[in-house]
Amino acid sequence: MKNSLLTIIFGFSVVLLHAQTEKHAFRDLSLESTNTSIPYYSGLQDYYSFRIPAVIKSESALIAFAEGRKNSTNDFGDIDLVYRRSLDEGRTWEPLHILFDQDTMAVQNPTPIFISSENKIVLLFNTTSLSEHDVLNKDYDLQDERKAFVTSSTDNGKTWKIPKEITRQVKRKNWRWHAIGPVHGIELAYGKYKGRLVAPVAISIGKGNKVYTMALVYSDDKGDSWHIGAVDENLEDDVLANETTIAELTDGRIYINTRDQYGGSLEKNRGETYSADGGLSFTEAVIESDKFPSPIVQSSVLSWVSTKMNGKHVLLFSTPSYVDKRLDLIVMASYDEAKHWQQLFKIHNGSSAYSDMVRINNQTLGIIYETDEYQKIRFRWVTLDN
Repeated sequence: MKNSLLTIIFGFSVVLLHAQTEKHAFRDLSLESTNTSIPYYSGLQDYYSFRIPAVIKSESALIAFAEGRKNSTNDFGDIDLVYRRSLDEGRTWEPLHILFDQDTMAVQNPTPIFISSENKIVLLFNTTSLSEHDVLNKDYDLQDERKAFVTSSTDNGKTWKIPKEITRQVKRKNWRWHAIGPVHGIELAYGKYKGRLVAPVAISIGKGNKVYTMALVYSDDKGDSWHIGAVDENLEDDVLANETTIAELTDGRIYINTRDQYGGSLEKNRGETYSADGGLSFTEAVIESDKFPSPIVQSSVLSWVSTKMNGKHVLLFSTPSYVDKRLDLIVMASYDEAKHWQQLFKIHNGSSAYSDMVRINNQTLGIIYETDEYQKIRFRWVTLDN
């Protein structure tokens, strides 16, 4: 039996059949030219560049969101929130649509959540008239603070509700920086808080460049109203949390994995913690982690439950794989609820930065990611024989 399993070690089924702590073969997919598409590229519809991708799957469409940056790759300026839909699981994409445009303001941080029972996509995002430097370091009127909005679609992304401002629901007045996601949020599927929507938020709780931290926000009415949940207010530990990604474990806890903005050491650019009460609080302080070969960057975690292997639960994690450079995007896997991680796939060779992941169907994982020095956003799908 062992020998027969080794002959198919490249199959994802082997990954699920083996013991949780056993090492599995690493698949290099970066040289495969098939199974990829390019939903965004520099010059498309006169945008200089596209950044900050996020992706979600509804009943009949994939929707890829991004920031359409009019004049540069910079994080501040004339930025629109845009999206493209795919009706063939990411192979081709419909024309670009502008979801929200605030003249020359920056519209940022698309954070989608899918509610399967209603085929509803909830989308959170931010707007700002100030640069990150000014938000962190200069005094300004409250009317000029970073603002938060929510919109939704129930027709697979064809049309969207007029965005509603929810700033006071998800941002305390003393928070300066406030950046939702940018990555998909989750709908809880287990336990007491089943049906709750939860999204991560990068915040700052003081003035200056070293006051980054993070929080969770949640909704118990399918995204109509929002509340502040857990807040990391500890600026004395080794992790200054920033962009955060979350996934639900099978026991109902939320696993939290965050970018360490000023890493405690070169080899430790991620932080980890959990929430056991649906995102209302953290069970422990954020712990600096050396499990991930990541630079300082946004990453994505995705919960994957096998439909063929008695509900076997796997966590997937996408990240560039150099601690000091945004290069060589990989997908890692954990088979023991985030205790241990190992590299599973190499997705892209060379320049690669922000990413998000989505379950396309029971056998197919989708990864959207920045590449080519922010000149392209690629989408790759990987068949998992699980």
